Amino acid sequence: MVLYKLVKKPYVLTEECEEMLDEALMYISEDSPVQARIMRQQFTETCEMIQRMPRIGAAYEKGMRRMKLGKFRYYIYYRETKAVIEILGIWHTSKGTGFNYEK
Repeated sequence: MVLYKLVKKPYVLTEECEEMLDEALMYISEDSPVQARIMRQQFTETCEMIQRMPRIGAAYEKGMRRMKLGKFRYYIYYRETKAVIEILGIWHTSKGTGFNYEK
């Protein structure tokens, strides 16, 4: 029997993702600071889940994957490289499926 050691890659947020997340949290906190805190917590938990199981998200395009952000109407877009998991951005479902990352 062969045992495999699970090696988690670190995840990193791109600058664009940090900006998108800040905008979303500010927008949500205008109506409910509590919901904004819950969304932030679910974002972190989802990133940690992606870190443990990078292929859990649905294949998207250009090597990207996406994962629904808990009960919120956002998707987290990411890609796995040899060294890290890049969290590329979040996108609200009302904007359609037009998420595009060019780097």
